[in-house]
Amino acid sequence: MKEFLMLIRENLDNYGKMTPEEMQADIAKHVKWVEQLVKNGNFKGGNPLMPMGKHVKGNNKMVTDGPYIETKEGVSGYYFLLANSLEEAAEIAKGCPSLQIGGTVEIREVIQTQQ
Repeated sequence: MKEFLMLIRENLDNYGKMTPEEMQADIAKHVKWVEQLVKNGNFKGGNPLMPMGKHVKGNNKMVTDGPYIETKEGVSGYYFLLANSLEEAAEIAKGCPSLQIGGTVEIREVIQTQQ
């Protein structure tokens, strides 16, 4: 099987508006989905990410805060999926609970540089 990185992008403002119960329900959906991925042999790893980070850009290596204030969407987490093809990985990604609350996912095949 090949390895794929799935980046999850979500409206970061949504989390500030969720009640603790809604947040727990969202987490529970992710846990249940990952359990199914593990059972099917399609999960290698993954984690949520903190909403704020730093961007390093250009030859001058300028560091700025991110995501930028004018953007509401940010990378909220990632999973490493195992699948036979990009198409299969995309089908697996359709089950991501973040899609139910307006998120998007990006799938990229990982190029293995070491064996």
